[in-house]
Amino acid sequence: MRILVAVGSEEQINTGAVWCASIDGISAENLEIAILGADRKALAEYGRKTLAAELNCQPADVNVATIEADANAILTHAEDQHCRSLVLLHSGNLSDLHKEIFQTSKHPTLWLRIIGKPPSSETQIISAFQKPSHVTSIVTQKLLGFAPDRTLCSHVDLQRDNLTEVIKTTIGEDNITDDELLLFGIDDPDSSDRVYKTALLLIDSKTTTSIGMLHDGYTLPEKIASQVYQWAADVAPPMDRQERIDLSQDLQSGSAPNLEFFGLISAAAMLAAFGLIQDSAAVIIGAMLIAPLMTPIIGAGLALAQGNRPLFRSAATTIILGFLCALTASMLFGWLVLIFQEPIMTSEMRARCSPSPIDFCVGLVGGFAATYARTRRHLSAALAGAAIAAALVPPISTAGLQLAFHVWTWDTNPVGIPILGPILLVLVNVLMIMGGSAFVLWARGMRTDRTLTIQDRWTVRIAAFLFTITLLILTWLLLPHTSQAGNPGNTQSNSNPSQSLIDNTNSSATGEP
Repeated sequence: MRILVAVGSEEQINTGAVWCASIDGISAENLEIAILGADRKALAEYGRKTLAAELNCQPADVNVATIEADANAILTHAEDQHCRSLVLLHSGNLSDLHKEIFQTSKHPTLWLRIIGKPPSSETQIISAFQKPSHVTSIVTQKLLGFAPDRTLCSHVDLQRDNLTEVIKTTIGEDNITDDELLLFGIDDPDSSDRVYKTALLLIDSKTTTSIGMLHDGYTLPEKIASQVYQWAADVAPPMDRQERIDLSQDLQSGSAPNLEFFGLISAAAMLAAFGLIQDSAAVIIGAMLIAPLMTPIIGAGLALAQGNRPLFRSAATTIILGFLCALTASMLFGWLVLIFQEPIMTSEMRARCSPSPIDFCVGLVGGFAATYARTRRHLSAALAGAAIAAALVPPISTAGLQLAFHVWTWDTNPVGIPILGPILLVLVNVLMIMGGSAFVLWARGMRTDRTLTIQDRWTVRIAAFLFTITLLILTWLLLPHTSQAGNPGNTQSNSNPSQSLIDNTNSSATGEP
């Protein structure tokens, strides 16, 4: 296990060398000293000789590097050198830098404020609270050779008690010496974590006890997510701060229902219904371009990426109301059509009654493209609108027309299921577009900078729920389905518009009047 130790002064080298030499199984091959700051060759040479004397090796065998005093530079160096652990030696003038490194490091990281000698037995390592976790104990064992022997404050309420006062009082009562290490296992180095805030106060205080903070680093899912995020950042650099603010405000305002939204969605649904009845792809495309469904769906994706429950409720409400509004508008248009002519079931309408697993890909790719276009100012937002509308508006209008025409089943050539088929197609595409937009927004930097918190757990639950619905729909679509005309009694009473639909379709196919 290669260890990187970051130091910034001669004093840190003197105290840190002794601690480095005490690490279990340490040698010149698996240890590297990082001198913080450029053009510090003299300090680097001093560190090389001091550490060589403690490790009983030649100075040339000691790995020493000078790195810019920047968190990204240090973490990048640790990644490039395949370091498995990172040790930070506390210094008052480097406290902010150490804090940034500790909070963003993906490796197991030990932040030490050294007062006395390194612990020589497990009785000299004390856990502050009922932490560290089992994983932290393993890391401590690997780094120091000993796991915490006991807990200093084992019966403290981490959510209510004044942790700083409890720790200071208990240190005095238990006569903790400077040769003992008080260890804080930090599960979540976030500003809202009370244990982490207490440890920060103590490591900057003047207590006469060595203080250590240990973060286990990324879990396997977090490492995978980090690699995905890094790959996405290479493909498309994250947006700058002002771009993220502008897009977030735009999506939040556009995800709230308003009269303009309902007017446009109604017009788009009626235009799509006209195109479906006329079997005109050009008119259907025109309806796609004016449909305003893009913003609330991408807004729901943003809510999933950020764990924003109010935004998700607003966007979901807008999507549902928009669906109902479009369905009602297309039904009204269908009733208007019945006044002037007998309805005809066109190929465009039939095509949207048979959703298939391929439609999942259409929604997902449409969500990727639409959201990416929305996050890039030089790309046309109309492309995103068309990608969303192509998968949503025509199926909604198809369902509305079939409700208006009372088309419940097919009498001949059963392909798909009327009404239910288009509605399932809409639901599939909404879910896939939402998921695709959430991923793109997260990868483009539209996310909160934290680890698992209450908001993240809500996001996981919602994502699991939506994923379960998607799997159920996919399973249902994979099963064979046909639309039956019903029993003989029902076929006797087929004097309804759906029979006229079939008759008109057959007559148009044979050329008979």
